Amino acid sequence: MVFAITILFITASASPFAVVLKQLMTQFKAGRGEVSLSQSITNLATGVTGIFVGRSLYRNNPKKFILFGTLVTGISSLLLSVSNTLWVFYVFSLVAGISGSFCNAIAIFSLLSKWFVRKWGVAIGIVLAGGGIGSIIIQPFVGIIDQTFSWRATYLFAGLIILIINVPLILFVLKDSPESMGLVADDDKSPEVVNVLNSSQIAQSLSRSTHRAKNIQTFSYLKNSRLWLMGISFALVSVGYSAITTQEVSLITDMRVSATVAASARGITLGIGAVSALASGWLADRLISRYVVILFFLLAVGGMLVLLQADTISKIWLFVVIYGFGAGAFGTLLPIVTKDIFGVRDFTSIFGFALVLLFAGNAIGAPLAGFMYDATGSYRSVFMIITAINAIAIIGIYFAYGINPKPLLRLTVSKNGNAQS
Repeated sequence: MVFAITILFITASASPFAVVLKQLMTQFKAGRGEVSLSQSITNLATGVTGIFVGRSLYRNNPKKFILFGTLVTGISSLLLSVSNTLWVFYVFSLVAGISGSFCNAIAIFSLLSKWFVRKWGVAIGIVLAGGGIGSIIIQPFVGIIDQTFSWRATYLFAGLIILIINVPLILFVLKDSPESMGLVADDDKSPEVVNVLNSSQIAQSLSRSTHRAKNIQTFSYLKNSRLWLMGISFALVSVGYSAITTQEVSLITDMRVSATVAASARGITLGIGAVSALASGWLADRLISRYVVILFFLLAVGGMLVLLQADTISKIWLFVVIYGFGAGAFGTLLPIVTKDIFGVRDFTSIFGFALVLLFAGNAIGAPLAGFMYDATGSYRSVFMIITAINAIAIIGIYFAYGINPKPLLRLTVSKNGNAQS
């Protein structure tokens, strides 16, 4: 199951926007900020729709959502390839954003939570690593397609591989639960083991949730300051990540480096995130996630400090390694942190809201960088802002767990039901 979901993330890495940004500027006779607004539309649509998707997952199987979202996402990419005006490009970006909410992290992680309990962090890390590995391979290929043919061909390519590879995979391989195949979570041999693990997590969730309303249809948990601290902290990091990953190719080509090399650098940035996703998931299964998040956020700040001094391609490569490893972890860590702080009982609703804030950050980052470049002719100001807000995110995530320090090591549940450290 992990392999099938990983393939879905690999093909999603064919998204060409960052590679073809300058070509879109020429096509639509617009600045970097105006063109980057299309990404804001996509991310906001995904985040807002995700609220309703998260709540609906209580009553429906994730596979149906993933299939619908994948079909429409593939078709919307094909439509983006024939856009003739910027407004039409905006409209199809909106469609892509709405459909993306049905097949993104909310549905995927909800599906994974049925297949994994003790190994959930590692499973998420492996899946997100697939997107990073795919970026190393596919992003340079997207750059070659763009240079050989046109930006339209890159969107055509992205849409076709989603429809040709992902749709059959979802239809014939993806399953909603291990029980449907005569299996149990974590590949344990005894259902009793899973019952012990689930009971332990549910009990922990209930003890943390006594201050919330029982009815999950209400949004009473929005009054919880820890939710806002967690969500805003990840949103701040996503502002920077969105700005960097959408403008990285343009930044490097501004240094008179070829588009293929620039696309490769972006692919490696995302690809190193694959290692980061695995490492963060592995660490978060063993250490309290509070400290794991702070560690990787610190690395992201370090990467930005390198980028602020980057005047040669060698410094760019150093930035790629450090920032890619730091920022590449937050996609893995957000669901783990959500589960650690709030438990499993209302996970999809709470995680759905956290994703709204995350996508809001994504929506801000890309056009912010574009408009600031258009105004100043440089990315330096926006890079300074990103460095500062990443540092603020570290403070926010620390207090999201509460004021009192937590132990470093995570308590685990053994197969005999005993707690171990």
